[in-house]
Amino acid sequence: MPSLVLIAALLFQQQSQQPLPAAGPTPTPEAVASDTGALRHANGRTPPIAFAVRATAGRPRIDGRLDDAVWALTEPITQFTQTQPAEGQPGSERTEARLAYDDDALYVAVRMYDTHPQLIAARLGRRDNEQNSDQLTLSFDSYHDHRTAFTFGVNPRGVKSDAIVSGDGGSSDTSWDPVWDAATQRDSLGWSAEVRIPLSQLRFPNAAAQVWGFQVVRYIHRKVETQRWAWSSQTDQGHASFFGHVFGLANLPRPSRLELLPYATAREERLASGSPANPFNDGSRERGVAGLDLQYGLASNLTLNATFNPDFGQVEADPAVVNLTAFENYFEERRPFFVEGADIFGFGGSQFFYSRRIGRAPQGGADDRGGFVDTPDNSAILGATKLSGRTAGGWSLGLLEAVTAREYATVRDAGGFRFRDQVEPLTNYGVFRAKRDFRGGGSTVGFIGTAVNRGIGDSRLDFLRSAAYAGGADFTHRFSQNRYRLSGSMGYSLIRGDTLAIQRAQLSSARYYERPDADYVSFDPSRTSLAGWSGSLAFAKEAGSWTYGLSGRAVSPGFELNDVGYLTSADDIGLSVEASRRWTRPGRVFRRANVSLQTENLWIFGGVRTGTFLGVSVGGQFLNYWNANLNLALQPRSADDGLTRGGPSESVQPPSLSRRASVPTRASRGPSCSTAASVAPSPAAGLAACSQRSNCSSLRACPSRHRGTTTPNGPRDSGC
Repeated sequence: MPSLVLIAALLFQQQSQQPLPAAGPTPTPEAVASDTGALRHANGRTPPIAFAVRATAGRPRIDGRLDDAVWALTEPITQFTQTQPAEGQPGSERTEARLAYDDDALYVAVRMYDTHPQLIAARLGRRDNEQNSDQLTLSFDSYHDHRTAFTFGVNPRGVKSDAIVSGDGGSSDTSWDPVWDAATQRDSLGWSAEVRIPLSQLRFPNAAAQVWGFQVVRYIHRKVETQRWAWSSQTDQGHASFFGHVFGLANLPRPSRLELLPYATAREERLASGSPANPFNDGSRERGVAGLDLQYGLASNLTLNATFNPDFGQVEADPAVVNLTAFENYFEERRPFFVEGADIFGFGGSQFFYSRRIGRAPQGGADDRGGFVDTPDNSAILGATKLSGRTAGGWSLGLLEAVTAREYATVRDAGGFRFRDQVEPLTNYGVFRAKRDFRGGGSTVGFIGTAVNRGIGDSRLDFLRSAAYAGGADFTHRFSQNRYRLSGSMGYSLIRGDTLAIQRAQLSSARYYERPDADYVSFDPSRTSLAGWSGSLAFAKEAGSWTYGLSGRAVSPGFELNDVGYLTSADDIGLSVEASRRWTRPGRVFRRANVSLQTENLWIFGGVRTGTFLGVSVGGQFLNYWNANLNLALQPRSADDGLTRGGPSESVQPPSLSRRASVPTRASRGPSCSTAASVAPSPAAGLAACSQRSNCSSLRACPSRHRGTTTPNGPRDSGC
């Protein structure tokens, strides 16, 4: 059973139980900042400052009315600046925000004035789904590492959204669903929101007095207007590194974060009628499952999770997919145990950890012996533990260990006798991730390690690897006020097993060792191990009107991560260059515009070019909020090492030229129409093949950092 994680958790808990020094008098903002972060950000800007007031007279009632006594004692945040459409100008509508806290929760009250309250866009929808609506978004950098943000959003109808944004805006995890309260009210002045966020849902240092990063963003749908308290322009790069600072948070207790989530499911499936003699199919199948998820806060910034017998039936089912490719489908993780703290396990290069591997469907098959077989849907997770969070020394840690059961299929042969065939071995999974921040989050260095060990006791499962190990290191360095970024990663993998397992790895769609023209690798049926490496390096200018970047990557043929990670292609070398120019201030014709150029070249390790791409994109938004875009893509003739699925890599992909143009209506509402076409010679007849597609659909707002862009959904095809 998972034990290493429990030992580590006990050590961290013992360390965290050291008593905190008395807070004493509330220090000045400058004194607090000297302990928990500089007043001036690494990007050279001095952030705005807000103060949170302790709710000593009683906690506010979350009803959206903002009439509680504590709000009269707080100093409002009033300086909001537009990101768009009038970049750098004060918000067209007045906004006021206030903060308070007690020993249990953080409270935020926001009054959003509107001169035309009857025009406020307020629509119902599902949690975390984008709405064509006015919106309030609150973000907290409670670690104050200038990289991680806990984000909470609500619209005038009370529809909530939440996410963890990590890597200073580099990635967002909307599957995080914390427990928090929000209430809204609409009146003749506009609309207001009141929010209560339990401290148990946030992670923060064990310090007597603290400084947190904080951001308030208001979106006015009918005006396509985004206004921010801590302002950043559309050409700036970053997220949490632009937040303002909140002072006044003192003597925050360590929350008693113990959450138990037991579950029980009863399931009945209606099955297609088969043979009347099948004892495993009488037209239906019933199943009952029970399990438990546990979460315990060792400290305000470290969390221990445990799960016993979790089930895919706990959460929303995966979408149905018809896969005609040589690669497996990728599905999003939704199980609560694996979602909590998932951002910590992210890696700058390849995906070393793909949690859907744990508890997967059995990989083996049973011999029906002329009869019938009943195979379990998934491998049962006997137990799993995970420690995740951030230490006082600036290390972000993630440690996970899980054990899945040995699974059997039940067989009834033609003579009526029953057997049990093993279809999945007992398996232990281990993942370790550590990352250290420097220079106020401007630089990071990280490490990752994974291990999978299988107890294969049946020769019919020798096609599975008995052991798989992988490790890597990554770094990011931003400089010159965060305008430039240098990043890189390296990794190594080793798999071991029976000759049948390593043969299978050599013949997989990720590498195709059996290709007759692959003279730099050779298929060896006697091998019992396979090793490989990967590396990447990138340099980019990310902020400003002009941006550009150069990146390269290489994945050796023997690199393999699919035991607990996700990898579709090895034997790759890639080099890409891109540049763009952005105009964000309104002119005579356009409100904003952009031109970008991108080129990418791909090779296999044998030197054969497997792809070249050249793309040009031109787009803009007119003063009336209509958008226009034109995209051109050219792909010259190149080889394809996967087209024949193990045949010669000299199989040729014909050249192609594609274009896409769209002229949607106003960005805030209405339908859109676009047309796309591609031209390529037919490899069979040597004739030109033409395809064209037109899309006409309604628009939805893009989930991007700066709102106002739109995308079509629901394409409709038309002939060439």
